[in-house]
Amino acid sequence: MHRSATAPTATALHDRLGQRFRLLTGGSRTALARQQTLRATVEWSYSLLNGAEQLLLGRLSVFAEGFGLDAAEAVCGFAGIETVDVAGLLGSLVDKSLVVAEPAGASLRYRLLETIRQFAAGKLAEAGRDQTAAALTAHCRHYVSAAETAAPHLTGPDQGGWLARLDADQANLRRAAGHAVGDPDGTAEALRLGVALRRYWRARSGEGEAFALLRPALDRSEARSDPELLGTAVVSAAVLAARRVDTAIARQLSEHAVTLARPLAVSRLLIESLAALSYVCYLAGEPEQGLPPGREAVERARQLGDDVLLGESLTQYLLCDALIDPADAGPLFTEAIACTQRSGDHLVAYYLNGHACVHALRAGDIPTARAYLPRAAQAGQAIGVKALGVSINMGWVRRQDNDPDGARSSFNEALRISRRDGDRFGIAYASPGLACLAADTGDWHRAAVLHGLAQASLDPTEQPWEELEAGYRRDSLDQVRAHLGQEQFDRAHARGMALSSGEALDLASGKALPADLLV
Repeated sequence: MHRSATAPTATALHDRLGQRFRLLTGGSRTALARQQTLRATVEWSYSLLNGAEQLLLGRLSVFAEGFGLDAAEAVCGFAGIETVDVAGLLGSLVDKSLVVAEPAGASLRYRLLETIRQFAAGKLAEAGRDQTAAALTAHCRHYVSAAETAAPHLTGPDQGGWLARLDADQANLRRAAGHAVGDPDGTAEALRLGVALRRYWRARSGEGEAFALLRPALDRSEARSDPELLGTAVVSAAVLAARRVDTAIARQLSEHAVTLARPLAVSRLLIESLAALSYVCYLAGEPEQGLPPGREAVERARQLGDDVLLGESLTQYLLCDALIDPADAGPLFTEAIACTQRSGDHLVAYYLNGHACVHALRAGDIPTARAYLPRAAQAGQAIGVKALGVSINMGWVRRQDNDPDGARSSFNEALRISRRDGDRFGIAYASPGLACLAADTGDWHRAAVLHGLAQASLDPTEQPWEELEAGYRRDSLDQVRAHLGQEQFDRAHARGMALSSGEALDLASGKALPADLLV
């Protein structure tokens, strides 16, 4: 059996275990004695286990963080351990303080303390490469199955609960994905996992990480053995890459997905591919080119009569259509919102109500724009989505409604969320609001620096500014240049583009400008 390229050797595990004990006990002679005592204690406890218990403890080391009984049975019940015996053996390990059991709702979740996990992983590695590979493969297959079980529920009214289940196993899902990608025989599992978790990673702002795991598998020759799976994985990768990774790559992938889907006559795959292409065209600043594929996706979804698919397709198409034909967008927003109400699709409702707010803002209809935001927030709360978009849009609504303090609070909240998550895209879209507010009060240097920060944060995405922010920025930048003069503006803007993350947060939060920003 193939051993994953990422699987540690027995020697490496032994070395890591030694490092773990040294960290726990420090470097003094007294600590060395404690280290030896701790190591001896673990060894002694292990020696008291029977063969099945020792085998189970080693296999449990493949889990990342916590796991449930069903996972332990699926991953560890083979070659020397009967599945029906796992519960009893696990209970025995809990009684002997080698496994921790913690309440999780109506059931229990289990975990190994890191010192014990590393010790157990060393024992598993000593048992041979085949034993390690078998446990890792069983772990991967279980979490692929768990993801595929959850996937159909991530589009309906219960998606919040299913997303929470996946949250509990996020570390295990990452480990399973890493194993699938690192195993030349794991191509199908990598593709299946990427497809099943596409909505999960979007709901958790994990598109970049998910794309990085999925992308390598798409180029393997084994991926072509199942054209429908490959097509679905390609469109999944396109959607994951579109906003937070690389729009150009997303466009290539979405076009490839359409090419793969047409001859397959798989309606859902073609609709998703066309809608993804429309969305990517919008992000690339080419909404006119996004109209034909988006329109075709919507028409096909209507014929299929699937509210989830139609709601998704309308949401992506509307990004282009609302720019090109604003008068046509109103009925389409109504249709799309009705789809989400019938299907209970909170994630699409979150995005859709945000888009509708932006559409109303562009039209200057502040009351209507404001009315959409509580709906977006409610949909996001139902599934645990961080309300970054709601905060940014509320900032613009409040600014247009002559509430600068409220607007500043909203933009700062968006900035805090983005900084906490390391989301440069979020920083890019929170910063222009603060820059505009600074210009509104005549704080021209701060405005110029903040506009520089915003541009520096967006540049790595290689995306143009979306239409709403582009308009607000254009007006504000014209004012700032007029008051500072081009030379002073250029210096301040360049300083903003070079700010460290700490300086950027200080500036955005309203702290006094450093002297070098005033020169």
